[in-house]
Amino acid sequence: MWKYLLAFVIGYLAGCFSTADTVGRFRHVNIRKTGTGNPGASNVTFILGWRMGLLVGFVDILKGILATFLTILISHGNLYLGLVAGSACILGHMFPFYLKFKGGKGFATLVGVLFGFDWKFALLAVLFIFLITLITDYIVLATLTTTVLFTLRAFLRTSLLALWIVLPVALIMFYKHRTNLYRIFVAKCGEKGFSLLFQKH
Repeated sequence: MWKYLLAFVIGYLAGCFSTADTVGRFRHVNIRKTGTGNPGASNVTFILGWRMGLLVGFVDILKGILATFLTILISHGNLYLGLVAGSACILGHMFPFYLKFKGGKGFATLVGVLFGFDWKFALLAVLFIFLITLITDYIVLATLTTTVLFTLRAFLRTSLLALWIVLPVALIMFYKHRTNLYRIFVAKCGEKGFSLLFQKH
């Protein structure tokens, strides 16, 4: 049991590093009070340009990969421990203790966790992410689709126990995106995707 607790703590602490907030501080911009207010790659792209957005996205993905893959590697292939560490990393990204538990929405970190857990399946998921975002231009739709795919893959590759580990995080991510879903389907607006890359900064 202590191994799972340790994996959770390490994963959470790794996820707590807010790349968007750090980049914003270096550029003298409070990301959490500018644009959409979300300390994530999409808001950084909107405020500081696509280069900074890609940097934030890359680092957030990387911490998800490392938390999951290294845990699996050290534990000699224990996928459940990897899922615990990865899920905790996503929670750390969304609820960092040093930012009063107000972090990002976990999309990039979830992609990283998926790569750390099953990189071949992750490549297919990335293809879906690009296609959905390209067609709809809404990041949230790609995010939630990836969340569902990750949950299903975790279950199919392991067992029902994986759902107890991953499903709570997936539900929290859906809850965190409730306002974006409202903007898209009710207010007819929302956080855009590829179109952000072509805006001048």
